[in-house]
Amino acid sequence: MELKWIIVIIIILSLLLYRWIIQRKQAINNVLERSDEEKIKDINNALELYGFVYDETNDIICSNMNPWQRGVGYCRFYDEAAPALNMIIDSEPIYFEYDNRRWLIEIWKGQYGMNTGGEIGIYVTEMEDINIPGIFSGPFFEAVSDEELLNMDFKLKISEKELFKRQDYHWWLTGFDVGVFSNPNNLSMEIRIIFPNSIMKDAFLGGLKRVGYKEDEIKIIKNIIYFNFNKPKSDQPYNRYKLIIPFIQFMNKTYCKIYNSITKDFVRTIDKIDFLRLYYPNLFKLIAGKNRMKKLQKSYKVISSYINGNEMRSNEHL
Repeated sequence: MELKWIIVIIIILSLLLYRWIIQRKQAINNVLERSDEEKIKDINNALELYGFVYDETNDIICSNMNPWQRGVGYCRFYDEAAPALNMIIDSEPIYFEYDNRRWLIEIWKGQYGMNTGGEIGIYVTEMEDINIPGIFSGPFFEAVSDEELLNMDFKLKISEKELFKRQDYHWWLTGFDVGVFSNPNNLSMEIRIIFPNSIMKDAFLGGLKRVGYKEDEIKIIKNIIYFNFNKPKSDQPYNRYKLIIPFIQFMNKTYCKIYNSITKDFVRTIDKIDFLRLYYPNLFKLIAGKNRMKKLQKSYKVISSYINGNEMRSNEHL
């Protein structure tokens, strides 16, 4: 190639790079000039579809009170399918009976795609177990009602360093630190749950002990139970994706690196998320879990047909 054409190519590439730098600088300034009120409003409007809100106190995202997830309930199949949804997580289901119903309080921690997070969910069922051949067999739980919300809090730590703390009356208390990568075994949760009465507290305590928690691992003050979730004591869900988990985590780590590289000019998560929302919408959808939402809703559609079948059979026995 002649020297003049090499020079022309270099000039063109230099101009394109200069243009990109100028455009990026302008985009960064556009985000920084927006008020926090504007950012929170726009971010929450965008996150609402996916069931999440921005938590200004902790600079993280978390679940709102009535997301789409509240309508799809819970069954163990969801945990079994988690790796296919880029979620590499530890789970600790605590089953117990109270008020003539079967209850489940489940805790999760781990990597959720581009986010490191933790969750506590409260579910209940009065239905018979369902059986979906080749997919799932066992109880299907529904999220508790507003009257049954519990006052809960947890601290999520990574290698003893606190990432954030969440507290609320909720049925699904969550927190997700965007762009932070972790392996579940490096995470721990310090948990407190306040029960409405001693009967429910004792029922949950029995569930904790059946899973394997010892007396010296549990602290009780009146109707409040404290415990730590480190290494799961319960059997983990059957993992058909075990061989590809390293690849899934490699992809999750890559997403975090891309996120942190693109948003390196910002310090706060609110600015980073707003930047992605405006200029990298596909990455924003990865944070929000768009594909996860579609797949879980599709799974629930299949499961709900069996739930309805169970309800019809129960009515026939009345």
